Amino acid sequence: MNTKLLDVLPIVNQKVTYTDVVDCGSVSQTDLFRRARIELAQSSTSGSELFLVSDKETGDLVSRGKLTLTIPRSESFSGGVFSFRYSIVVECSNRKYRATLTNIGIEDGSAEKLTPIEAYTQRSEKDLQLIYTALDQQLKARLAALQENVKNYKPF
Repeated sequence: MNTKLLDVLPIVNQKVTYTDVVDCGSVSQTDLFRRARIELAQSSTSGSELFLVSDKETGDLVSRGKLTLTIPRSESFSGGVFSFRYSIVVECSNRKYRATLTNIGIEDGSAEKLTPIEAYTQRSEKDLQLIYTALDQQLKARLAALQENVKNYKPF
């Protein structure tokens, strides 16, 4: 069974999903939660309500993000601007956190219409591989930035 969409995007339970579990040493759950909340707030590009869930008792954060990719025209690709939205869930527990990016959708024509990435078929397979490769890089970079800013937080 193929666990990647077009050999690029990771599939978990039939949905494109990225997960990163990070051990942050001796950092308390409260501090991990605070650091993650600050990072999500500072990096948010979502114009709507910032946190759908923000529970410091359980250490759970849920937010939405938006990503816009500009892919230049080439001999084999018409190029274009592609906007994606996703959910990010951060669960803090036992000096670790788990970040999950899921519910990834592409804005189709307007910001109101969202097509799940798994169902998007408006381009050729070759074009989709180019788009998905760029998207994959950006989503991995998002998780890496979260890790950098939570794990290596500089207190004042």
